[in-house]
Amino acid sequence: MRLFTALKPSAHTCRALARLKKGVSGARWHDPDNLHITLAFYGDVSLDQAELLDHELGGIRCPGFDLAYKGVGHFGNLRPHNLHVGVVPSESLLRLHTASLKAARRAHINTERRNYHPHVTLAYIRGEPRFDRIKAWEKNYNGFKLRPDLMDEFCLYSTWPKRRGGHVYRLEASYPLRGQMRPAAAYKTLTRPSAGPN
Repeated sequence: MRLFTALKPSAHTCRALARLKKGVSGARWHDPDNLHITLAFYGDVSLDQAELLDHELGGIRCPGFDLAYKGVGHFGNLRPHNLHVGVVPSESLLRLHTASLKAARRAHINTERRNYHPHVTLAYIRGEPRFDRIKAWEKNYNGFKLRPDLMDEFCLYSTWPKRRGGHVYRLEASYPLRGQMRPAAAYKTLTRPSAGPN
């Protein structure tokens, strides 16, 4: 299974982000339920590794913190493939990102080494992108800001392919950001459903 940890924007933030989902042809806009801020991506892991990871993530102690959103952009200079809203990197966010990676190492999971650019992916681009529409979208929403969200938990998700392309994310466990450890989740539920998510 493929796992990652992430923070979930508030319902208010998801509604505000939904208003940005327009004006770019070929964009496959994310459903509100799929919006998240990735902390660490773990890739394909075994059930044994997942159980160890859950235990390590449950031991992370970090108080809750405010998360601010600012500006929009895209990834992929020559071939844009992602439209997103920026997340202001705070000391608390970066500490939690680092702790999530260290938890993976203790669970014997190898993670990719890459610079961390916190963001909320709004859409993936299909086909040949139109730079003029992407630039117009970025110019239109460049001053985008939202009131900060209070993050009081982070979550472990699994990702499953849909039959018609894309992925669906399933919540597997959540961990409070209050300096207290939540009991580890039982990973017997981490088996693929017979029909698979739709």
